[in-house]
Amino acid sequence: MSAALARKPPGTLQSQFDTAWAYPWCGELGERPQTPRGRAVMNSNFAELPRVDWCEGRPFAVARLDSQYAKALEDMALAKESSVKALPISQGWEPIAEQNPTTARYASYSAFLLSPVTLPLYFAIRETYRHLLEALGQQHAPRFIQCWYNVHRGGESLIRHKHPYPFIGTFSAHSAGSYTRYGRTKEASELDAIVEHIDGQLMVTTGEDHYHETSVWQDPDRPRVTFAFDILNAERWNSRQVFLPFDF
Repeated sequence: MSAALARKPPGTLQSQFDTAWAYPWCGELGERPQTPRGRAVMNSNFAELPRVDWCEGRPFAVARLDSQYAKALEDMALAKESSVKALPISQGWEPIAEQNPTTARYASYSAFLLSPVTLPLYFAIRETYRHLLEALGQQHAPRFIQCWYNVHRGGESLIRHKHPYPFIGTFSAHSAGSYTRYGRTKEASELDAIVEHIDGQLMVTTGEDHYHETSVWQDPDRPRVTFAFDILNAERWNSRQVFLPFDF
């Protein structure tokens, strides 16, 4: 039986997204989360606070953002889909671009530059990533992030692959009822960790030799929308992709 990532009772705080989900951090951009005030501001925007679970020797930093905010990101992604599909296809993705239109153009855009509504997601990723660093006993290092989003309709999925970066992750705008398999081998294995998605779920994990694939999306009426990202060392920056400063 495949190993499943266990869910533990998370800490919860009332979210501010109900009244100000679009710009909850705008007055605090200079605050680093290591300070008590900065961390309190960050925490107030999580429906479930970041935690780190381990499965088959791999760490998974998991948090959840407000469902209303997740729906706002889903709506934004679908509204921008036709514009993203007009961008150049990333090298190597030509054969499956039709089934993965926004994924196949990941190198041509950053989801964080499509709308201000993505700003809370950026900082939530950074806070969750820093929890992962603490769990690994690692120090902060200059890093960049690239972020795109995936749209899958009924019968579609993302094939098994891996990313050549130290950290990877996803945010589920709408993907409840699906799962992602993570493993060390190119082929699916009984040792794979299976992460079941819920809307608003944010996950950051290690990326080196971390293959992953999604289940086939079953809903014929509402697409599956997830945001995916890579966090990479500063020396990996290049002008062929859209990398943004992330942790300096």
